[in-house]
Amino acid sequence: MVARWREDIPLDTNPFRFFLFISKAHWRVAVVSMLAVIAAGLCAAYTAYTFKLIANAALALPQESAYQNLLWGSGLYLASLLAAKAFWRLSGFVGAEWATGSRASARHALTAYVTLHSRTYFSNRFAGSIANKIGHASSGMVDMVELLLWEFMELFVAVITSFFIAFFASPSIALIFLVWVIVVAVLNSYFAYKRTPLSAKAQQLETSLTGKTVDLLSNITAMQEYARRPFEIVRLKDAIDERRLAGLRNWWYGERVLVINNVLQTFFGAAMLYTAIKLAMLGSISPGDVVLIITIIFRIEGLLQTLGSNLNKVSNVWGEIEESLNEIVEPHEIPDREDAIDLVVSEGKIDVNTISFAYEETQVFQHLSIHVEAGQRVGLVGRSGSGKSTLMRLLLHHHDIQGGSITIDDTDIAGVKQESLRRAISIVPQEPLLFHRTVLENIGYGKPNAKKKDIVEAAELAQAHEFIENLPQGYNSVVGERGIKLSGGERQRVVIARAILKNAPILLLDEATSALDSESEVAIQEALKKLMQGKTVIAIAHRLSTLREMDRLLVMEKGKIIEDGTHDELLRKGGKYSDLWTHQAGGFLQDDE
Repeated sequence: MVARWREDIPLDTNPFRFFLFISKAHWRVAVVSMLAVIAAGLCAAYTAYTFKLIANAALALPQESAYQNLLWGSGLYLASLLAAKAFWRLSGFVGAEWATGSRASARHALTAYVTLHSRTYFSNRFAGSIANKIGHASSGMVDMVELLLWEFMELFVAVITSFFIAFFASPSIALIFLVWVIVVAVLNSYFAYKRTPLSAKAQQLETSLTGKTVDLLSNITAMQEYARRPFEIVRLKDAIDERRLAGLRNWWYGERVLVINNVLQTFFGAAMLYTAIKLAMLGSISPGDVVLIITIIFRIEGLLQTLGSNLNKVSNVWGEIEESLNEIVEPHEIPDREDAIDLVVSEGKIDVNTISFAYEETQVFQHLSIHVEAGQRVGLVGRSGSGKSTLMRLLLHHHDIQGGSITIDDTDIAGVKQESLRRAISIVPQEPLLFHRTVLENIGYGKPNAKKKDIVEAAELAQAHEFIENLPQGYNSVVGERGIKLSGGERQRVVIARAILKNAPILLLDEATSALDSESEVAIQEALKKLMQGKTVIAIAHRLSTLREMDRLLVMEKGKIIEDGTHDELLRKGGKYSDLWTHQAGGFLQDDE
């Protein structure tokens, strides 16, 4: 049996093929549920046939044999009715396993796939929008199972069985019936195909509207503090109205299709009934056959009536799934190579070998080279846009370089598994990233299965233990979305504690103390000194005083290293670093005007 939890999604955005891929893990329950629907449909068709037996027996009364035939027909009706209902319920119980299992498999597969996209992918999209797309595509699997099992398969079985029953009664009536079904099926399939772009457009606007709503709610404080509520409400109202009009066009299209279906059903139903009455008058068919034909008309008319609605629903579901897959199931920007190996860091030596890198049209590095000895502490200095943070991201392989190589202990990071690379690196980013989980979980994220005493020890080193103990539930306090319940300095200390706990051989510090007050920073600097012992460290800081004790400082400008040396050496040279140091205001590096 194929595993339920799959991550090998094919690069195919066709909703039906994605549905088949997901359903492979549930093929056993899928087959049983489909067989149950077929059996239920056959029993339901035979129920209609029993009406003919009952009608003919009733018309033969008071003949003695008619009573027996009436009882026999009634017994067959009850038996076929009970069997049909039993098979329907079986399909319901087993089909539920298929539907819910497919939704779970789809959600897991899509989430697992999307998490392998690059940093650039997520920086260009709203997180809430991506989550909605995963939800829509996953829920679409339930809709597909429901439509396939209890709408289209039921209709298919009913049409086939009704055709043969009608054929044995009268080939001419069966021919009218067949033409009716073909015309309705072809027209509705065409209408559904034409409606798909309308459904996709409505779904795109829904996704955009969700993204705008998430963007507003994520920045609600800025809206309030700048008194921009009227502007935001009007802006959102325009998006809501655009979504309303798209939904209205989509809905009205479906209503027009239903009108056409009603006309066709009335016409063909009347033709079948008229033909049945004429044949009965000629004695070609029995009165029971007329009852049978009427029963078939009513049954198929009800199913064909829902065909238009169901195909409209298919268009909507198809549009939702396709729009979601188009966004999610695209090739990963930076996949691991097929021959990728696990990175093993024995020393921690880093070499940047004549690398070239550009963001689209913007060239950042051109033949940049840096050598960092194992265990060396290196500070990166430079104004915004000089390439410091970009270099950090390249070390983490968030982007592919266009030329040269980056090696750790002489191993090219482009040829290693990205998970193993990032396991070997601890990072304290400028923006502290916290999950909407407890403080304990957020710190422990740096080391799976860490004991609480180790987490507390890391928090103490990061000067976070005291404020954590003062939280309502201490280490079990939930920090809120992105850590909103904590101050900027508190969030930063939690992230530093996470890095301390991880204790990787390479440490990247990107403005690690930028959100701290002076008193906290002094305390954390001592903790960072302990953290840096025995590690290769690359640190960025606008507050130059925090880098003065680094083994080496690299001054960057426009993607190039223009100065290299210790703090004292660079001051004596009287170059760019000396100028920056002299012109600091309040200990911070100021950008040029």
